[in-house]
Amino acid sequence: MSSIGTYNIGDHKKGDTFDGVRFTLTKSSDSSPIDLTGASIACKFRKQTKTGTVVADLSIGSGITVVDAVNGILDIDAFDIDWSPLRYYYDVEITFASGVIKTYIEGTLTVIQDVTYG
Repeated sequence: MSSIGTYNIGDHKKGDTFDGVRFTLTKSSDSSPIDLTGASIACKFRKQTKTGTVVADLSIGSGITVVDAVNGILDIDAFDIDWSPLRYYYDVEITFASGVIKTYIEGTLTVIQDVTYG
């Protein structure tokens, strides 16, 4: 059994590069790693609400890197944030080789206006 964890990425300036973030997925029952072998992973960032316009659609090889499948370690890779200054919602959904689909991570990212980027 595992549960959804909330990780609010926090404030980022418009036009700056998001450094990325590493997650290690573990079972809530015994803290053992969740094996990602053969899984597909999707992450979407949506504008203002959980059902808002998609501004980023990430997957393995396109914004997500599985660092260590057996030990449940994945990265949301670095990327430039050129989005409007607003709050954005995201989650990370795993589709396992068995067909089981689970969302393990959700949160927000707030883009704030900077002076130089405009």
